[in-house]
Parts: sequence; C-alpha cells; structure tokens
Amino acid sequence: MRIALVYIPTDGGVGRHVADLASGLRDHGHEVVLVGPAPPEPLRRAGSTAFPHVALCAPRAVRPAADLAALRRTVRVLRAVAPDVVHAHSSKAGALVRLARLAGLRAPVVYTPHGYAFAGAFDSPLERAFYCAVEALLMPLAARTVCVCEAEASLARRIGGGARVRVVHNGVRVAAPAPRETDAPPSLLAIGRLIPGKGLDTLLAALPSVLAVHPATTVRICGEGPARAELERRAEALGIARAVTFVGEQGSLETELARATLLVHPSLAEAFPYAVLDGMAAGLPVVASDVGGIGEAVAHGRTGLLVPAGDAAALARALIALLDDRQRARRMGEEGARIARERFTLERMVAGHLAAYAEVRSDAR
Repeated sequence: MRIALVYIPTDGGVGRHVADLASGLRDHGHEVVLVGPAPPEPLRRAGSTAFPHVALCAPRAVRPAADLAALRRTVRVLRAVAPDVVHAHSSKAGALVRLARLAGLRAPVVYTPHGYAFAGAFDSPLERAFYCAVEALLMPLAARTVCVCEAEASLARRIGGGARVRVVHNGVRVAAPAPRETDAPPSLLAIGRLIPGKGLDTLLAALPSVLAVHPATTVRICGEGPARAELERRAEALGIARAVTFVGEQGSLETELARATLLVHPSLAEAFPYAVLDGMAAGLPVVASDVGGIGEAVAHGRTGLLVPAGDAAALARALIALLDDRQRARRMGEEGARIARERFTLERMVAGHLAAYAEVRSDAR
C-alpha cells in the first residue's frame, strides 16, 4: 500500500507522530511518501533519508491567497504521488487535503487533527466559532477522522464525524525503566515547546511553595520556543532561577527522564501529549493538568495526580504531596510504566492506523 502522509508543522507532537508512523508503516512493508514543508524534525535530526519527501508549504494561519496556492500545489502533488490512502495531520494539512477531494483527488482521505484549533486555550470566541464551522463543513470530505484520544474524538463527533470517527492513541517505544536513586535530591522534569499554552508560567508560579517545603528541589525544562526569554525573566523575578535549568533541545531526553523524580506537565490545552507518555514509559509519576486526553493516560491517584489547568496553588500541593512521599511516587511510576506497556506502545499506534486505512480502502472498493 502506498500512503501519503501530509503535514504542515514538522516539529512538536505532529512531527514526532508523523516520523514514528512513517517508520512503523515502512516496517510493515508499506511505501510512505512524506508531503510537508520539510521532513519531520525527528527524521531530520537523525539524518534519515529513508522516505521520499515532496515539499508542500502553507502558513498555519488563514491566508487566502497563500492557501489557494497551497491547495493547487496539494492537488498537483497528490495526483503525481498517486497514493492508495492520504493521511493528513493537523488542521491546515487536513483542510488542504480534504478540499483536494473537491478538486478530483480520488484516494480516500484520513484526517488526524492533533488538537482541534477551536478547542485551543488562546483563541477568541469568534476565532473558535470560525474554526469550528470550518471543521464541520470539511468533516464529510474525510473517509475517517482518526483522533489521538477519546477527548478529541468527542469533539469530532460533536461536529458531525459520527460513525467515521476512530481513536488511535499516540504510542511510544517502551523499555524497562531505569533504576532510580530514591534518596537523591528531587528533580522535576517538564518537556514541551516554550509557548504560553504549555503552562510553564504556572509551574514557575508554583515553585516558591514547593521550594519552601523541599528546598533542594530542582526543575529541568526541556524544549525551546519563543517564550523562553520571558520564562527566564519570570524565574528571576520569583527568586527561583537557581533551581530552574532551561535545557533547550540539546540534551538527551532519555538521560533527562532517567535522572528525574517526576514528570510535570502543566499545559492549558492538549490533545494527547507525548511528554506524559514518555514520563509514564520511563517509570515516572506524572503531575499534569486535567485537560484534553491526559486523564486517559494518567489515572489520578494511581499513576500520578491531575490538577486544574492554570492553578498554581493546586499544582504546588500535588508536587509537594508526591515529594513528601517518595515511596508512593515510586509506586505510581511503576504502575504508569505497566499501563504504558499495555496501552500506549508504538506498535499499537501503527496497528490502529493500518486498521483505519484498511477500512477506507474497503469502503472505496
């Protein structure tokens, strides 16, 4: 089967998802063509040339002239690639590929939103209504909408997805968690792009309370983004800069996970974040905002603690509770690793997508 994976952002969760899915599909003997601004970031970092890539650029925001040009390019590219299935990732790629159906694209389309724009934390009510209306209008043009969590699927059904909605959770490579020093000074790990929606300002606001009880605690923040300078200034202003290290994207994620005491993910809006799955797979208890599909992975009280998004006091209480009882935290981490091995593996993710592709090809026949 020849599968075209079409995507607009090349980094973050979308880039990782596309890279992992492409590798998994290839391992199952399928031909994959990548269609996007560049190969996904994980493949670029690895120097991989395993997949043919066709350039397709479009602004993430709505730009009518540029979007029309991108749509024409999408139609030309997909006609030339002639895939058996087209799988579009993210709202802009999803819009272009679904509109290409109106221009004569014959291959069935599968669409994964990776977080609906109308469910974001920072759009105005007018913007949310606009994006919701657009998604509802385009919904019939996808043979299947494959969502990364049940929370996203419920939104898809609400705007008309009906029986064509499927759920395939993100999956990660799961290995035996590394042994940890239970008496080492506590180290909190946050992973994600440094943008306002990730709630890292909430984490910084919670830290003075945590340090008052556990003064040896350190925080390591992995990721880059436009909010880094402001977050560094915020840490200085709160007097906690000594305890916070901005690792950037240079460090080894495996090393960071192995040295951490727990994973903290204070996002204001999410679909089904990889950071939480990485933490669980590494045997870390997770303290996270109760948004999107996070609660489908983190069982409150069993594998970690869930708190209201944006609530620094609640976040501080949860962190202190697990730092107060390291044995309880260790048990949560072990349970999280067990659940990750059972439910959130890369193999399950690839198999779920192959099942969706088989459905749409059967429908087309």
